[in-house]
Amino acid sequence: MRKLFILLPLLTLLSTVKAEIKLPALVGDHMVLQQNTVVALWGKAKPESTVSIKTSWDNQLHKTKSDNNGNWEVKVKTIAGSNTPYEISISDGQEKTIKNILLGEVWLCGGQSNMEMSTRGFTNQPLYNAIDEILDNDYPSIRFFPVRRTFSEKPQEDVVGNWRLITPQTVETITMVGFNFAKILNRTLKVPVGIIGCYWGGSRIEAWMSEEKLKPITKVEIKQENLNATMANRAPTLLYNGMLKPVSKYTIKGCLFYQGEANTTNPELYLKLLPEMVRNWREDFNHNFPFYYVQLAPFSCSNMGWNSNGIEVAKFREVQHQAKKLIPNSGVISTIDIGSESTIHPPEKRVVAKRLAHLALSKTYAINGFNGEAPVYVSSKVEGNKIQVTLENTGYGLSAYGKEMEGFEIAGEDKVFYKAQVENVKGTNNQLSVFSEKVANPVAVRYGFKNFTYGNLYNSYGVAAIPFRSDNW
Repeated sequence: MRKLFILLPLLTLLSTVKAEIKLPALVGDHMVLQQNTVVALWGKAKPESTVSIKTSWDNQLHKTKSDNNGNWEVKVKTIAGSNTPYEISISDGQEKTIKNILLGEVWLCGGQSNMEMSTRGFTNQPLYNAIDEILDNDYPSIRFFPVRRTFSEKPQEDVVGNWRLITPQTVETITMVGFNFAKILNRTLKVPVGIIGCYWGGSRIEAWMSEEKLKPITKVEIKQENLNATMANRAPTLLYNGMLKPVSKYTIKGCLFYQGEANTTNPELYLKLLPEMVRNWREDFNHNFPFYYVQLAPFSCSNMGWNSNGIEVAKFREVQHQAKKLIPNSGVISTIDIGSESTIHPPEKRVVAKRLAHLALSKTYAINGFNGEAPVYVSSKVEGNKIQVTLENTGYGLSAYGKEMEGFEIAGEDKVFYKAQVENVKGTNNQLSVFSEKVANPVAVRYGFKNFTYGNLYNSYGVAAIPFRSDNW
């Protein structure tokens, strides 16, 4: 009897622990939920029990039933975002409360090391203005959820991580592209911003795709052998299964993507994979969210055995731009003016974030007064010893801010390119005249079409032009 009296409280305690409401990592204290929409909340409760969810922003009570494994999910409406903190109470007989919730804009940041890069930088690859970035941390309505690196052969249900407030300590580890993007949205839209960081340095795009979407393109049998953290970021599907798929129930506004360095050797394949990856993610999130991504910056590519004057990565940038036509509701930004010959991780991340934010503000949030789209090549025609180039998205004109326009080359039928001079065509705001005294009969023109180069062509809003070429040599 004495043993029974001791055992009964223990059984009661175990039953209480088992019955506790369990939530996925993303659904927790300090989270930001997407404003003015319907969002999913989910978790585990007692099997086959009634689960009650009360949202404090509208005092609405939602009820659902957990299945025989205790899984439940409910959709709730959100209101306009503000700095007012809210709570959500969830009960299956025992209550759990999520605190300090904000409503605002939620963006997913994906990719590899250039997206991952924080104020810490990398070995001998520091970030510009690192201390300034750390000190600029007074943003109580910006929250950050870093998805911990992991990989899996099968799609997982949850990730490891938690929503973090912005402090000097968290800024030191946060994506600088994502954080600066969030700051601009926060200041402009006057609402909280949540950033979900889902990236892994050196990762190939194949690692971020499901087997179902990847296999028809690559035609390769996907076998995961000798799995380890060193190679997981380059193996097909592993990061998708472990990091991306588990967060896809969470409602987001859009996605920023900075990746490609690990795929530069096969641009033709990347042109097929990137649109399919976006389709893959949108199906998982059940949302045709805006997708904005970054062209690779100029770099010597010496690590690949290439050199600054080569065009291997120039061709990759070209397919990055071509992919935009294959991805609805998308946009791409140029980094042709902020590269670094010595590193694949350009230190100027604030400019990258600004261009992504300006693209989002003009295209997604319909803020008038400017066009965040980059100037792009439309056509060219030979006129005597010059080539006249026409671009679009030029605003009120094309400019190098009073300096000589750099990054242009021109060639004749011998296919030898020479540095070219550039003039604006009078009476137009979208045409340039390109020429060189070394090329009497030009047939082709290029802009920013080398592994490492510098281009300074902008529209009247200061948006950098996308590199281009008129030839297909």
